[in-house]
Amino acid sequence: MSIITKANYIKHPIPSLNGNPLSEALPSPVTQEELIQRVRKQITCDGFWELEEFYQHVVLQDIAVTHIPSARFYSFYQKCLSLLLHSYSSRNPFSPESMSTKMALAADLHKKLQVTTLSHANLNTSAPSVLVAGLSGAGKTTMIRNALACIPQTIQHTEYEGKKFNQIQIVWLSIDMPSTSSLKALALNFFKAVDEATGSTTYFSDWEKRNRDSVERHIVGMQSVAANHEIGLVHIDELQFMLSYAKSANSPSLTVLDSMFNKIGIPIILSCTDLGLQLFDTAKFDGKRTNHELTTLRRVLKDREFKLKNYSLDSSSFNDLLDALYPTTLLLNCASLSESFKSEFYNLTAGLPAFMSRLAQLHHEALVYKFHKSRDVKAISTNDIKILCSIHKSQFHLFEKAIAYLISGDIRAYEKQLENAEPIDGVLINEEKEDVSHLQMYEANTVNTSNVKAPIFNSVHLDDRKMLSAETPFPSGIKE
Repeated sequence: MSIITKANYIKHPIPSLNGNPLSEALPSPVTQEELIQRVRKQITCDGFWELEEFYQHVVLQDIAVTHIPSARFYSFYQKCLSLLLHSYSSRNPFSPESMSTKMALAADLHKKLQVTTLSHANLNTSAPSVLVAGLSGAGKTTMIRNALACIPQTIQHTEYEGKKFNQIQIVWLSIDMPSTSSLKALALNFFKAVDEATGSTTYFSDWEKRNRDSVERHIVGMQSVAANHEIGLVHIDELQFMLSYAKSANSPSLTVLDSMFNKIGIPIILSCTDLGLQLFDTAKFDGKRTNHELTTLRRVLKDREFKLKNYSLDSSSFNDLLDALYPTTLLLNCASLSESFKSEFYNLTAGLPAFMSRLAQLHHEALVYKFHKSRDVKAISTNDIKILCSIHKSQFHLFEKAIAYLISGDIRAYEKQLENAEPIDGVLINEEKEDVSHLQMYEANTVNTSNVKAPIFNSVHLDDRKMLSAETPFPSGIKE
């Protein structure tokens, strides 16, 4: 459930943004320094190596949420806020046009016959779209959702300029494209996100029961809900899923997305992998795109495009993130990371934030394991490249070939390899294999071990959110 903020109205320096509770309820932009400070997240723990092993693992969970904003973060935040303010400047809830739009949508939604054409022809069709594209694991979703989180999502209005104004305003919404070719599935994703934002509506359960309603009616239902809750901006993630069902009837398409939101004055942020950029290729599909589709493409791409890629070895982005993943308080028997360690770490992760976070957490956990098992603690060092490579070999077998494609410059093969990767059980490091082997040998002499299984790791799918969670902890405390 989203945190609902009580409306606090401010006057903006642009006259067209005032006299409107929707725009006046939005905050002024913060400075770049303040924003970076707000969203920057990194692990801090003095006396880490004096903690018990269990609490060390608790501390290491923070690595999964480590976030060092990229150089483009502030400009993207400004773009989001400017899109919102510009959108609301032409959507005053007290204006006749706004009321007419809601009435037209309500009329279409409550028609007894199935809706086949939308009658509200006077709706705004000028809302812009922004595209965010980049490699899987480059941090697209992380950047977008961290930027949006700096803007109140849900605002409760009760009174404006002395007059009663009871309105729940959803400032922004973030949804995923469905993995199946179903517009109704997309609609349900939307309704669920709205319910989570308001904390009080039941659109998802209501529309889940209306599966027999037409696709068109679902679209109008989404538009009606968006208009009634004064949604200011919609982020649609995983756009590349549309490639798999581009030829399916009644499946989501760029044209459909454009008609859903842009035609009622709501700007959209579209995000996809580099593979998904094929959707925007005007020469794609053997020139079979219609004029309407080409017009939609031009409109979708008319605003700014944000392109994310992997960091270079000598970039400040790579080194800043690496420093955050390896703070001095967590370093073992070394004062800083060696240049050879940094170079090898880069080779193993290709400078992708998701891979960097995952490898760093697993590496730290392996060091903790060895620290408590070894008889010679001073012989263990964070800079020991052999430990790093051992962890990578055992835990990155799903992604090793993909990283090789990326390093060679074959982006398409990289994305395809990630799509085809089948999650399998993780592999224990050598010391853990011995512990498990001893444990199983001991139990074999005392109980029936036909159903005994060695500890395994959780499987992980590469995705900007799931990869950052690094849900592959090393089992700890295994005793003979």
